[in-house]
Amino acid sequence: MAASSHTCCVKPSLPLNVAQQKRAKALSILLSAFLMPTAHAIVNIEEMRGPPQTDGLTGDASLSMSGDAGNTRQSHLSASSQFFWQRGAVTKLIAADYSYGENSRHRNTNKGFVHLRYIKQQTPTRALEVFTQAVRNEFSRLSLRTLIGAGTRLTLHHSRNDAVHLGAGAFYLKESQQARAGLSDDGTEKFWRGNFYLALRYQINEQVRIVSTTYYQPALDNGHDFRLLEEASLKIKLTDALNFKLTLALTHDSEPPQAVEKTDINYKTGIEYRF
Repeated sequence: MAASSHTCCVKPSLPLNVAQQKRAKALSILLSAFLMPTAHAIVNIEEMRGPPQTDGLTGDASLSMSGDAGNTRQSHLSASSQFFWQRGAVTKLIAADYSYGENSRHRNTNKGFVHLRYIKQQTPTRALEVFTQAVRNEFSRLSLRTLIGAGTRLTLHHSRNDAVHLGAGAFYLKESQQARAGLSDDGTEKFWRGNFYLALRYQINEQVRIVSTTYYQPALDNGHDFRLLEEASLKIKLTDALNFKLTLALTHDSEPPQAVEKTDINYKTGIEYRF
């Protein structure tokens, strides 16, 4: 299965005054409530991590819509938001994303997630991470997946131009599959998965940066059941605040639900405003 989308993101400048903080909080709550009904099997947190910041609130929100009418009828909507609260060695993150699409009035995309994470930098090279997440994806028959987990993030290398991070942990999840005529695997499962990732960042020059993240999530009670995500992005600096961004993601589930493909490929291009 393959899917593509084109997004253009506009992100507010910070720091935020009191009125802007209230609007940001309201937007976050609104998007979280809106997104809860429906996303990827694995959420790439590396793309959500912002650059080092001073204490306080930072964040962004984006909305994109596209469509055709007449001989071709299709529409696509995507919305996302992420906010970081940092105080000393502690960072709190909330992120949400939603995508909905139709082709010839038939729905072909309906997915989203909400993710919350607590990060405590224990040493310059080691951090503790605790997270919880809710995910839904109609077209992979995922009614709802909720999980809670923790892990350690190690910085193996860091310099001005590149960085290497390794993460290891586990999470407990509850996963419900949609019932469908002719299929027999609907219902709810509860089990543990390991969570391992390798994150690479490389600054080719002042204008071009590459980020690659690989996640591996095996079921702890079944060595043949695992999920894999490889996501790579290329960012080209257009101005101090504006980037052109190309992202390619490949997700693989070794034991997907019945009538669901094992592998998905997704790419996105767009303009990103950073602060």
